[in-house]
Amino acid sequence: MDIYEVLGYAGAFFTGLVLGLLGGGGAMLSIPVLVYLFRLDAAVATGYSLFLVGIAALSGTAQNIRKQLIDYKAALYYGVPSVVAVYVVRRFVIHSLPDVLFSIGSYEVDRNHFILFLFSIVMFGAAYKMITDSNGEEKPLEDYSTNYFSLALYAAGTGAFLGFVGAGGGFLIAPALVYFANLTMKKAIGTSLLLVAVNSFIGFAGDLSSNPYLDGRFLFLFSVFSVSGVFVGNYFSGFVNNRQLKKTFGWFILAAGVYIVVKETFLR
Repeated sequence: MDIYEVLGYAGAFFTGLVLGLLGGGGAMLSIPVLVYLFRLDAAVATGYSLFLVGIAALSGTAQNIRKQLIDYKAALYYGVPSVVAVYVVRRFVIHSLPDVLFSIGSYEVDRNHFILFLFSIVMFGAAYKMITDSNGEEKPLEDYSTNYFSLALYAAGTGAFLGFVGAGGGFLIAPALVYFANLTMKKAIGTSLLLVAVNSFIGFAGDLSSNPYLDGRFLFLFSVFSVSGVFVGNYFSGFVNNRQLKKTFGWFILAAGVYIVVKETFLR
């Protein structure tokens, strides 16, 4: 085991720790760890990430079911088109992309670069959300109109996008449930966690039949370290300032996103 693998498993534990402390953000760390420390192909790394995110989201979903914070009608309208889009992308599209997608002069954009560029967009969006979300209190609900058709269209688009980048995308799902399904933010977050879990596992199921490089032993070992971090994070979550921690992590994610862009363009 070389130094990169040691750092990689430490990163797996840290990924779980963040999930346990904040309840999200795991894919923001797991994919860079898998790509840059374990040196996996980006398409393979996004599949592993979906599995890890699904496990984390499932534990939170169980708690939200007990607290009755899930709107099943909104989850159905969002979930069906989203699940179909995620599965199609993971099963038929992402592993069929050519090695080189296009060239700009002497600069070639291959599949790995394309996926990581898309992922950096998700990182910037998540970082912005974490940095600008000044408090965790529920804001007064505006009178949005319920539009399940628009919700379904949005779900299909974001499902396809998240299938490419291997992220749960709760920060994209929750606002849509507020705007299109007129849910309270608390119920939107609870419902989005269920959708993240379902999307992640369905996306990973698509990988099982299309990804020839899936290493079950490695995924199990990586998951053990991550889940251990989740338990530790859950234990300490009541002793930390969640608001300040989320903002600090947001800046960290922003820096990591910038690093990915620079690494994939100027430091290739």
